Amino acid sequence: MTRRSDRLPQRKRMTRLNVTSSQQDGWGSMSQRNEDLLSLGGLTTDPGTLVRVLEPTAAASAVLCQRLMAGTYDKPFLVEDGKHRAMCFTIDGSVQSEMRIDDPDALVNDYTRKMMAFLLFCPEPRRILMIGLGGGSLVKFCNRRLPSTHVTVVEIDANVIALRTHFKIPPDGTDLRVIHGDGARYVAGLTDAREFPDVLLVDAYDRDGISRSIAEPEFIENSRRILGDGGVFVMNLAAHESDSTLHMERIRKVFGDPVIPVTVGWGGNMVVFAGAAFARPAATGGCCRERPSRRENLDLDFRILPGLVRKHLQQAQYERPAQLDPAQ
Repeated sequence: MTRRSDRLPQRKRMTRLNVTSSQQDGWGSMSQRNEDLLSLGGLTTDPGTLVRVLEPTAAASAVLCQRLMAGTYDKPFLVEDGKHRAMCFTIDGSVQSEMRIDDPDALVNDYTRKMMAFLLFCPEPRRILMIGLGGGSLVKFCNRRLPSTHVTVVEIDANVIALRTHFKIPPDGTDLRVIHGDGARYVAGLTDAREFPDVLLVDAYDRDGISRSIAEPEFIENSRRILGDGGVFVMNLAAHESDSTLHMERIRKVFGDPVIPVTVGWGGNMVVFAGAAFARPAATGGCCRERPSRRENLDLDFRILPGLVRKHLQQAQYERPAQLDPAQ
């Protein structure tokens, strides 16, 4: 699951009730569980926007509408307007994940592009572990653009996984595996494994905020263990949440400096980078100039993170106590 801070345009706010029948949209099977989606039209001020829920077409539509409006509907649902498809947990305008229908693999949200900046410090990862599937934006991007990388995704909500075909997430194969389970427990189980991920991407939110198990200090400690001395840790935080500072301090306490927070535009997100790779001056010095053609091919902009890392390292060097000359 992804962030809570991207806001749907005002025209997508839920305002009135008017139910329509379910319609196929040319995207193939509806979900891994072969369930139909019930399409609810007229719930927004834009008549072209549909709300689609993980329910059979024979479900009581009026009851579902009431639950959506009251905030008691407990499954993820889709909001789409013909150009974009978003996954939501509530109708307050918060978006968990978003996809362009004409380009399903594109990174629509700014924070996902920021998270991919780990490529500056780990340009050819062998293994990436993701905690939180959501609409699979990062999964699809890595699966397509990093063909030599194996991606494992752990998602705790079976209903989120059930929507994977709606977001054109490829089926499991030799280079991709989606696991239904608790991400924190999965990471804890890797501490004794022989093969560790090179990159750990954490983007695990539900309707109540950051997933509880991910918020525990033990998760950060286990993440540090499985990444070793060369891995990269990247976590998406909703900067407007009161506990974001607490999460930052936990990450810093376990990983040590530098821990680099990058604020994401107007959305209120903060992407946090940590790991030993960010403490290497040699790697940092070259990352701005590294593989410009690669960055262009990936259609990513990495200008912010290198400058922040350099600033932290320069400040750390300035604040480091002077070494005594043994000859004096």
